[in-house]
Amino acid sequence: MATYFVSDIHGQYQAFQQALRNASFSPQRNDQLYVLGDMIDRGPESKEVLLDLLAMRQAYPEQVVILKGNHEQMFEDWLQRSGNSENYLRFNGGDATIRSFLGNHPLRRAFIGSMPSEQAQEEARQLILSRYPELLSALSTLPLYVELPANPQTGAPAVLLVHAGIRPGIPLQQQSPEDLLWIREPFYLYYGGERPIVFGHTPVPKLPGYEGYGPWRRNNLVGIDGGAAYRRGVMLVEWPSLQSIFVPIHEAQSSPHVRMHGP
Repeated sequence: MATYFVSDIHGQYQAFQQALRNASFSPQRNDQLYVLGDMIDRGPESKEVLLDLLAMRQAYPEQVVILKGNHEQMFEDWLQRSGNSENYLRFNGGDATIRSFLGNHPLRRAFIGSMPSEQAQEEARQLILSRYPELLSALSTLPLYVELPANPQTGAPAVLLVHAGIRPGIPLQQQSPEDLLWIREPFYLYYGGERPIVFGHTPVPKLPGYEGYGPWRRNNLVGIDGGAAYRRGVMLVEWPSLQSIFVPIHEAQSSPHVRMHGP
């Protein structure tokens, strides 16, 4: 039985699957997987990543836990006709997710290269929601953080898992969703609490003093975003050892797909 953390897969399904294979991850053997958000956007197979993880969670609810990232929140907002659609589609890679869910439908062309019209967006939205009627409710119920208790058997300390981080000095229950999903420097530069926190959102090469391999570590903070959003790679981190498996995007195999939730 092993516990793994991963964050910011960003539609890089092949690299993610390769990381799971390299770890011999098996929920059937009670291995656990915690996904710290940003499963979608920018990468080419956002639908595959998201739907496969949701299926894994349904099949193994005690072994697979999925948190919400800022990109899931933007996708949820777009599906509900709220938020800034141009910011999402043009500047945050949401167009890749919409294309992924549209598949070969002719509407796909409207989400390549330029900002799609409101009509095209509405048609795409309706098509996606009709094809995947459980999608919106699944996104809306993703938790913003998870607190894992200490495990005396493995020596693992109690730890907080969150996508982006927390604002120092504010109790966890009073943290704003925006900070939990989006915060950067005020968190990782100034957090000095005793509680260990594992987070994603900011790629490890962009964190101060990163040494170039594995997760970023500073005091009680551990950053695990491998940079898949920028075609760097997917990082799978074992807890509590912090040993990691890193799969560069260009090394990910194109086949076969390994679906961990069974036949």
